[in-house]
Amino acid sequence: MKSVWKYCICLCLFIAANPTAQTIYQSAFASLNYNNYGLLNLAQTPVQNRIYTTVAVFEFEVEGLSKLEGQALTDRFTSELEKTQSIEAIVNREKVSEIMDELETERACKTDSCAIVLGSMLGVDYVVKGTVISEVGWFTLEFDLLSVEKKDVVENRKSFYNGDPNGLITEIGLVAWNLVNKVSPRELLKEKEEKAREAIRLAEERAEAARIAAAKELRQARIRALIRSSILPGWGQYYSGRKTWGWVWLGSELAIGTLAIVSYTQYNNVYSDFEDAYTDYNTATDHAEIAGLKVKAKKVLDEEFAANEQLKMVAYAGGAVWIANMIHAYISGPIQAETAYQKAGFDFVFDPDLKTPQLRFYIALD
Repeated sequence: MKSVWKYCICLCLFIAANPTAQTIYQSAFASLNYNNYGLLNLAQTPVQNRIYTTVAVFEFEVEGLSKLEGQALTDRFTSELEKTQSIEAIVNREKVSEIMDELETERACKTDSCAIVLGSMLGVDYVVKGTVISEVGWFTLEFDLLSVEKKDVVENRKSFYNGDPNGLITEIGLVAWNLVNKVSPRELLKEKEEKAREAIRLAEERAEAARIAAAKELRQARIRALIRSSILPGWGQYYSGRKTWGWVWLGSELAIGTLAIVSYTQYNNVYSDFEDAYTDYNTATDHAEIAGLKVKAKKVLDEEFAANEQLKMVAYAGGAVWIANMIHAYISGPIQAETAYQKAGFDFVFDPDLKTPQLRFYIALD
């Protein structure tokens, strides 16, 4: 170890005493590239400090949104680009439209080559074109920064947004900063958080209003079913979509009604027999005949009493079934619309942890 230190000391003294050795030493270290060793080269300009000269922003293409909404999104994007201070001069949407009108040129460009040609006609170095697609609550945002000189895309950003449409304009601003590799300002991030909270609050209010409206409609539907079942057993259930129950209640009431008719007919027959026996009893003069008619009248009277009790029991049963049918119609109410159960399928979902959209396939194992 001591010998190594001796060699180092001798080498340092040699370099200090020899100007030629100093020149060789400085040249050797100057030729090293620190970046190859993972070290930070402070002289290199960071990506996010890159300055673009002139940029033209074309009106965004929109699907599922109105033209006015597309123009508003384009203007917000342009405004945020100006705030990044990464662009020396911006030709906004309105200026592009004016120049295109003067040149009598078609403004709609869906291809990169067309956008580059228009950028060359406008005399800018870069052009920005974007697409905003709205589909079933999802927003797909895609933006390209194209170089007119290189005739190619130099920056591309694609983002997915699923939330309240009011927060879309803030999302557009965030993408504008990201397109020029700038860190989004705290104000914009705070605005996004506030709009997210506002969206949650509005969603909760809408859900509560929908719940109240659904409860009111359900209550009214139950009352309508109750009124119908009070007129005709089973009608309320049939109105509510419970056709099987409707036929059950109607059939039960018809059966009881038939039994009531039979009981009433039996009661009338027995009552007629009693009147005949009573008339014969009053007109009879023979003591033996009177005694026999008395026994017969008493027997018929017992049968009349039994028939009357049976008729009352059937009437009570019919009334009970009628009332039960009304209660059932009100309590059960209409059949709620239910989502069809799928044994297997796939859908497009957004993973909140990975912050990326995913294609999900699922299959039920029961």
